Amino acid sequence: MYAYVGYLIAALLGLLVISGITFKFNDRRRLLFGTSVTIFAAILIISLVSILYGVDVYLFGLLHIYQFSLLFVSLFSFAFILVEILGYGSDNFELFNMFVGIAAAGVFLVVMAYSILTIFIAIELVSISTIMMIMTGGKRSVESATKLFILSSISISVFAFAMVLMLPYDGTLSLSLLSMNSSIGGDYIILLSMLMFIAALSIDASLFPFNLWVADVYQGAQDYVTPMLSGINKKVAFVALIYILFIVFASYSHISSVILEVVAVATMFFGNLVAMVQSNVKRMFAYSSISQAGYILIGITTFSAYGLEASVFQIFAHVFMTIGAFAIVMWMESKGIRSVDDYKGMEHRNFWAFSSLTLIMLSMAGIPPLMGFFGKFLLFSSAISSGLLALAFIGIINSFISIYYYGKLISSMLRDTDKGFFYLGRNVRIVVYLCLIAIIAFGVYPHPLLSVISKSVSSLIH
Repeated sequence: MYAYVGYLIAALLGLLVISGITFKFNDRRRLLFGTSVTIFAAILIISLVSILYGVDVYLFGLLHIYQFSLLFVSLFSFAFILVEILGYGSDNFELFNMFVGIAAAGVFLVVMAYSILTIFIAIELVSISTIMMIMTGGKRSVESATKLFILSSISISVFAFAMVLMLPYDGTLSLSLLSMNSSIGGDYIILLSMLMFIAALSIDASLFPFNLWVADVYQGAQDYVTPMLSGINKKVAFVALIYILFIVFASYSHISSVILEVVAVATMFFGNLVAMVQSNVKRMFAYSSISQAGYILIGITTFSAYGLEASVFQIFAHVFMTIGAFAIVMWMESKGIRSVDDYKGMEHRNFWAFSSLTLIMLSMAGIPPLMGFFGKFLLFSSAISSGLLALAFIGIINSFISIYYYGKLISSMLRDTDKGFFYLGRNVRIVVYLCLIAIIAFGVYPHPLLSVISKSVSSLIH
């Protein structure tokens, strides 16, 4: 039965790509939208059921479908549904949907990867389709697409070189076989390969110092692409990083832990300090997402089951927070509302938008009882339990720093204004509603999600 479930998921991945290409030239937008959302919903349901039944399937020597991979399949399936809803009203929805299908196939291949080769090909699929997605925005998006192309090219080149260095240890590039063979070698080649893998995936995950163009890419991308960049693409890189560090280089955790600790500290400070001086709200949230990447890295740095559970929980939290926040910010920018001053009086102009964005920012800052608070609590607790007291303290300091720029925007929204009421698009409201439900529900009662995460993490760390 497990094998049939695995092949069914593989068939759905293929159908996802085929549906995007088949309906590209079809004017029936609703049919295209309904087909894509139905496929994502089917993948979501199948993955959730498979987690409960403890499915463990290997496909073609390249994919491993089990509880940990299915956990992220379910998360990203839901995230893609949100992205589809946001992009439905766009002029280029047919093209956008086709590239979403290709990107989704790449995303799911990364999270189900059993080989470094699978990760390499899948990340390339995600990068190319996202770049093409941005290019559909016309001349105004050329700079954003070009910068993402340069970053992705550097990332995939460094990743490829690191992959080549591992070939002598196992020609199949299987994650588990590399884990056994690389621990025997213990030479500088393995350490160099590990460093290069970390550097390559740090570019994709927006970790310091490889994130200098992230805000530019976000700002130039279309309204419906930026939520995908921050909410999906960057999080997939963390999954790949977890696989490589926790499986392939598990015996070198004492070295990679030190490296990641430095990167986490630098990323948090860079993201928060630069966000403090931003007047453009979109760029402010872009740098905020960089700081959030630093928080996620804290749990990975501990190389413990508790720490990994904390990081996975925070990945879930940030997917909901960043898609919800960028959904509102993108809509506001399309109406010419870009700077912090432009948000003045938002409480009176649209109280629902004001309260929703405020709740999301409070969650990002780590204010209870929202999901972001519980995620940070788990992260800092895992660091303390692993003896990384300084890292936990620095994370707490950065959380306080973030309150400054979130508070600056909230105070601007509370000011009086003579500007009139404005409306949020229906699709934006739907997406924000769904994100808020998750942020509040898993903040007040996180146990169901934590239980599934704990079960899934244990399937990765035997």
